[in-house]
Amino acid sequence: MRKMTLDQWEKKYVAGEIRRFDQKYTMFARPQWDDKIKELLRWVTERSPSKPKAGYTLQDQALRIASRTGTQMHLFEADRPNPSAVARDLAKVLTPERMARNIMVSQPPADEKLEVTDPVKLTHDIKNAAIYFGADMVGICELDRRWVYSHSYGLGDGEYNPQEMPKEFQYAIVMGYHEEYEMLRYFPTYIADAETSLGYSKMAITNAYIAKFIKMLGHKAMSCSTNDVAVTIPMAMQVGLGDIGRHGMLIAPRYGAGIRLSKVLTSLLLIPDQPIDFGVTEFCATCKVCAERCPSQAIWHGERTAEPRNESNAPGGLKWPVDAEKCIGQWARQGKPCTICISICPFTKPDTSFHRLVRWFVDNMRWADSFFVKMDKLLGYEKPRDPADFWDRWEPQPSKGPRVKIRKRSAVNSEL
Repeated sequence: MRKMTLDQWEKKYVAGEIRRFDQKYTMFARPQWDDKIKELLRWVTERSPSKPKAGYTLQDQALRIASRTGTQMHLFEADRPNPSAVARDLAKVLTPERMARNIMVSQPPADEKLEVTDPVKLTHDIKNAAIYFGADMVGICELDRRWVYSHSYGLGDGEYNPQEMPKEFQYAIVMGYHEEYEMLRYFPTYIADAETSLGYSKMAITNAYIAKFIKMLGHKAMSCSTNDVAVTIPMAMQVGLGDIGRHGMLIAPRYGAGIRLSKVLTSLLLIPDQPIDFGVTEFCATCKVCAERCPSQAIWHGERTAEPRNESNAPGGLKWPVDAEKCIGQWARQGKPCTICISICPFTKPDTSFHRLVRWFVDNMRWADSFFVKMDKLLGYEKPRDPADFWDRWEPQPSKGPRVKIRKRSAVNSEL
């Protein structure tokens, strides 16, 4: 793995003019106004019927829906250029005077502001805070305004407005949240999607924590999920969290495609990280496993291109454009997100010594990528787990207390 300059990154991934994308044309927004595909997200608002089949039962669906509960926190974010109607109504009720009288709400120290005298140490501290609050990866970049949406589109209320980012927001803190590989292997059931949903809840909570932390220091912070305010994947690439894969998602060195992403924009002076290159582009050019296994054939089989396949692709970036219309159509047919391409991606493996060794070979012996792809298929990593065994994964052990999974955390990820 090597670090790249932003100029080197630009030459590898930008092939034309990058015009700010309109959030209205993202595939989560289009079903709210585009008659051509209006029916495709009906399953989101009308609960899909459960089935007796393992992985699709009422209990499995309840797991998925409960896992997504934390995402509702995004509705209350009032610091964005165009806050939601919920946030605006709440601001009318929770006035500063009322907040000051509420013993349950802590306010920043009056007239105090952290003076940034050592941005290197402060950057390290911000990363430590992000990891403590729940992120598994974190990186910093200067805010590239090409990725900020030209217009915002309310995914809940359909409000559509031009969007301009205040000039004081100069940096982005981009965070990644690991999805457990063994959970993803229950694809394409509600169980696998529960893990993805939990990632979105984690990001909403962690974003709120880190934004509040920065505000308590007397500086500005704006919480943004994966799909809010700006396009996240180019920013995640610029901070060095990973590289874009054929399936259109970020691939991280340690977690593969099994991650969710969020960002917090801030006025705080921080030190940017650098993009990284660890062989993803070359491997994906050879692999094509996700394209072959995609039920809707939404993933591009050809070479990278800067040309869009439909209006939900942003032009200018050099990538494998995903046909989001076909992808969301598959979601509609099965009544939930698919997750197959995430789960079977050869980079999405447990972080064991064996898989770390394989990733080293992929990075340092790129001429052998076709061999690595054959070995991945031969070892059966494309096969899903039987969802019938999910609810027996953990046996209650009352005599020993609750089972707690402990993981080591660090402010700077080993791959950065």
